Amino acid sequence: MEKIIFRRIINAIPLLFFSTLLSFTLIRMAPGDPVSMYLSTDLEQADPEVVARIREEMGLNRPIIVQYFAWLGKALQGDLGNSLQTRRPVLTVIGEVLPNSMLLAVISLTAAVIIGLLLGVVTAVKQRTPLDYVVTTLVFVGYSLPSYYIALLFLYWLSFRTQWLPSGGMRSLRGGPENELHDILLHAAMPLLVYTIDRMVVWVRFQRNSMIEVMSKDYIRTARAKGVKERWVIYKHAWRNSLTPIITNLGLSFSGLIGGSFIIESIFAWPGMGRLGLNAIRFRDFPVTMGILLISSIMIIAGNLISDILYAVMDPRIRIERRMS
Repeated sequence: MEKIIFRRIINAIPLLFFSTLLSFTLIRMAPGDPVSMYLSTDLEQADPEVVARIREEMGLNRPIIVQYFAWLGKALQGDLGNSLQTRRPVLTVIGEVLPNSMLLAVISLTAAVIIGLLLGVVTAVKQRTPLDYVVTTLVFVGYSLPSYYIALLFLYWLSFRTQWLPSGGMRSLRGGPENELHDILLHAAMPLLVYTIDRMVVWVRFQRNSMIEVMSKDYIRTARAKGVKERWVIYKHAWRNSLTPIITNLGLSFSGLIGGSFIIESIFAWPGMGRLGLNAIRFRDFPVTMGILLISSIMIIAGNLISDILYAVMDPRIRIERRMS
């Protein structure tokens, strides 16, 4: 197991290097000038000598590849630069909003996995029944609708029409509940619903298809022929073996905890990584944008590493093949 983890980490180093290099190049080639954002004015109205001095201090007069290695050297020391918009360290800016995004991501992913796996197993066992048709139809509709459309529907019905939930933000500016935790949960309710539905439909499909495939195997028919109780056939033989193919989806879900939050957090004005990233792109705040892309890349690689570890834990054949190779 240790060799598998070590090998994956070593292989992830060049992948992280090329992904950050590509991201840095695309950001630098995008329209907009960081100096204009830094000065908070149009460059045509600024003093040319001041613009030239700031461009030299920021290293923008050097080739992109030189700028990248200068950024990489500082990043390896834990310095991602300062935000052009707020003049504060990038790690500080990201650290203030990262817990807010993780709050939504962890709760919604946990709920989506639990509900999705349960519905997937039930619909696979009860396939071609009214329950199966109802659940699969709802899953198909939820899978077809974009997450931002579901968010706008919730925003219209639960906030504008009924006023059951606040429309956005994380805390009430005035007139909110006295309990701060209660206030936060009220504001987080709609983003959590959207995230949970968006991820749950994927888990239902994966689990149902995997379970149906396993239920048709010869060892399932053999277990039933031996007189094993049906609940043991489903739990011990079918369900446990159906989990292995969907472990990849778990790793990808983990890696998408931050990446999938850009639009939803902006719709609900939730102060998280996604909203921060869109604002950084909008205002050409390149250091913050690069910091968010770096964290997203690390999470994607970590998600793939988690998938490999879970595969080795769930399927002993993988460990045997690794030892023989």
